[in-house]
Amino acid sequence: MHNEIASPQQSASATSSQWLFSLVRALVFLFPITVATVGWGSSIFVLLLLPALYYGRGWNTLSTWEQRLMLGYVLVFAVMVLSMVNAQDFKESGQMLERFLRLALIVPIYLMFRRFRFCMGRELAAGALVACFAMGAQAIYEVMWQGESHAEGYYHKIVFGDLAVWWAAVVAVLATTVVKNGWARAVIAVAISVALYASVLSQTRGAWLFIPLIPAILLWSQWHMLKNSRNWIVAGVAALMVIGGGAAFQSQKVMGGIERGVEELQSFENNPGELSSWGTRLNLWRNSLLLLQETPILGSGVGDFRVDMERLVEEERSWSRHVVLFSHAHSIYFDALARGGILGLLTTVSVLLVFPFVIFARELRRSRQPWSRFYAIGGVMLIAAFAVFGFSEGLWARNPLVNTYVTGLVVLLAGAVNSREDSAQNASPPPGEYA
Repeated sequence: MHNEIASPQQSASATSSQWLFSLVRALVFLFPITVATVGWGSSIFVLLLLPALYYGRGWNTLSTWEQRLMLGYVLVFAVMVLSMVNAQDFKESGQMLERFLRLALIVPIYLMFRRFRFCMGRELAAGALVACFAMGAQAIYEVMWQGESHAEGYYHKIVFGDLAVWWAAVVAVLATTVVKNGWARAVIAVAISVALYASVLSQTRGAWLFIPLIPAILLWSQWHMLKNSRNWIVAGVAALMVIGGGAAFQSQKVMGGIERGVEELQSFENNPGELSSWGTRLNLWRNSLLLLQETPILGSGVGDFRVDMERLVEEERSWSRHVVLFSHAHSIYFDALARGGILGLLTTVSVLLVFPFVIFARELRRSRQPWSRFYAIGGVMLIAAFAVFGFSEGLWARNPLVNTYVTGLVVLLAGAVNSREDSAQNASPPPGEYA
């Protein structure tokens, strides 16, 4: 199976860069395994960033669209800094800005990957494969041995459940693009099942919303291969995920979670102030719209969400008093509206979700080799996952999820561009290909 997931041969500009190559390989492999289980995500991010601050050069070698995307991440940080003109809680503002700064620091890390032409798909996929089994084992241990009501890993059940589904998506992409051996595919099928079961044990209902999209994206992204090459493995993996997902959703834990969600919505309708998971989210979203009415352009400030919730409760404008327990809106969309106003929402959604999705979709149309398709489809899957996860969770308020977005974006986008350019050097590019 080792040979089945080997990515194209790496190149470096000098012998002295071999230590950097080895370091980055190790970090990319370890990140999926540790980010939700033992909490090494921030440490790995720092270890990636430190050499990137020195080696991350070559801005002029980037294409125009790459430069625009990188500037977009800096712009997101700048908009959140600008929102501080309305802020009161500067301590909380500093903590939130540190997370948005990580998004801006994509730039030097991406430059380092492009300069040394790192294609770390093998390492990311192998780490994701191990992560599926590690998270499954941890979830079973926490729930069945320790007697916990749900699995939560090192941080929180939402982080754990979201990332379990995400790593399952990564290995599903691997199975439909690169892996050819039947036994390897069987191992991957088991890994996907284990990871999805870990998510079920976490009781993270927001993560379950993305599960049906995984086979849908696989079929959409490789439909022409089904028609032209009869690559039925894509349909097979998609069908297995649909069947497995359907079976999982019949489990007692999943059905119980869905039933609780329905009960919470009914309870909110009768008593909006009652404490519940969905009831609190709906109150947070409503209050975010109230804040938008007050400061529509720049929002109420990047770190003032909890302060504003306390104020709305004191003014008796909030339906629930429990909103004071939260420092974010439990949704990246409503959170952006509250913190950064209309400008913040448009900037974050366009830069963090829409623009990268368009870029990965374009890379997918131009991909020719298996690893190129892995990077492109994986990138589409990454953006779709965070768009769905972010509907009911404030992803940018949690370091493990920010670190996962940054690491995934850099590895997949740099890998897509580097592998395409390497292929173009070995063969004449087809019409319409760009360098």
